[in-house]
Parts: sequence; structure tokens; C-alpha cells
Amino acid sequence: MLSRVRRENQKLAVNGTGINAVQSISFGYETSASPINSLGLEQIIYAPTSPQTASISVESLLVHDDFFLQFTGELPFSGQVDYRSQTTKFTEAYLSSYSSSCSVGEIPTLGMQAEIYGELGTGNFFDFGATTPHDTELKIAGYNSISINLDEFNTNRVLSYSLDIQTPRTPVYAFNDKSPSEVVSDSPLDVTMQFSIELDDYKIKNMRFIPEETVFKDVSLIINENNSTSNIQTFSFSDMILVSEQYSADNNSNVQINFTMKGAILR
Repeated sequence: MLSRVRRENQKLAVNGTGINAVQSISFGYETSASPINSLGLEQIIYAPTSPQTASISVESLLVHDDFFLQFTGELPFSGQVDYRSQTTKFTEAYLSSYSSSCSVGEIPTLGMQAEIYGELGTGNFFDFGATTPHDTELKIAGYNSISINLDEFNTNRVLSYSLDIQTPRTPVYAFNDKSPSEVVSDSPLDVTMQFSIELDDYKIKNMRFIPEETVFKDVSLIINENNSTSNIQTFSFSDMILVSEQYSADNNSNVQINFTMKGAILR
């Protein structure tokens, strides 16, 4: 009998914790192999030409403190995707990128991509036992509950934001190893933040004063629950440089400033 797997029949758990508000999941693997050619060979034999790798990506709503942010460091994670009576498991996943974004009228979203250097499949690699939800209380941010702090300047007149953190890794392989003996975290991590805000008392910087007056020592993106001081998530960075500013205005909207900042995290 033909049927389909609906959203309510799918669940994601990471390190024994159920992840809520997931919007999409994608995972898969690639195998590189080439046929071996030789004189007198009457059959085709394939041999791997590079290590086997897999990947997973997840998008979710930011409705409580994010579970994946902790994995921008050294730690790997394992998990499983349940759909109906089937379970696919993965081990030794390392985050390769992390992102968050939001615009007026939307719920903030999160995205992560990870490289899997362990196993991926339906084998019995581990048993979490019963999974527990990360947070059952969902908190929704409002248009005026997202604020930005740039040293002494702060505003909650945020029209949109996007955050991207790249977390590069280098796997180290030895002869005859199917999995890397070590996964080295490269340094630094590249951070890019983009904001659009309504012009209030913000002052545009002088383009000739780079970098003396365009490095912000303390940068914070604060996301609170709507009509509340209850914090959902705070992203904090130091020593970020302003790389672009754009003034935008027309006869149908308020003046807004679009700017991009870049930074690095040493580890």
C-alpha cells in the first residue's frame, strides 16, 4: 500500500535530546570509487579513491535557547532521525557552519550544517534510550523584542538581521583508516553579521577612518520573547569591524541603514 511520511511522523534527536521546531532536515553521503584496470582482468573491481564522508543540515525556528550553538567549538555530536518505524543514526558529526536570520513579520530561524566522519545508516551504532525534549516551552520573538548593541549604541528598531559563523575542520587520516583519527578545528572562525535598522540617532561612520573608528569592541544581538524581558538567545562578539554601510530611503518608507560587520573567533 502506497503512503507518505508526514511531518508529524518525523523526529530529530541529538545526543539524546529531542530538537523542537525543526523546519527541515537533509542528510546523505557520497562515495568516490573508480574501477581497477589491468591486463587479463575479466571483471570490474571498484576501489575507493577518497575517504567516505556524509553531511547533515537542519533548519529550525529560534523559539528557545539554541541547542547547536555549543557545537561551534571542539565537540562532535551524534544523533538519529526517526520516521515512522524507521531510524537512521549518525555519529561523530562536526559543525561546519551555523547561521541565524530574521526579518520583520517573521520568526527568527536557525540553520546548521555538519560533516559526519563516523557512521551514517540504520545500524545499531548507539542507543540513546528515551530522548528528552530540549525545551518544551516555546518563546516567540516580536518585532520590537530584537535589539542590537554596538558599544555605546543600542536600538530595537531592527528590520532584519543575518548571522553566519564558519567553523572549518581538517580531518586527519592514517593508512587503512575508514574514519579520521582526529578532526582538527581550524582557527579562526569567520563571523559575518548583517543588519538593517531604522535610522534614529545612529551616526554613519567616516569611510576614511577604517579601521580606527569602525571596530566595535562589544557587539550583541539580543532576542527576547515578545512583550517580555525573557531572553530567548543572545549572540555576543568582540572586535568586529564595520565593512560596509548603506543609507536607503524612498518616499514610501522610513530611512534605514544597512551594514555588514566581520569578525573572527580564535580557538
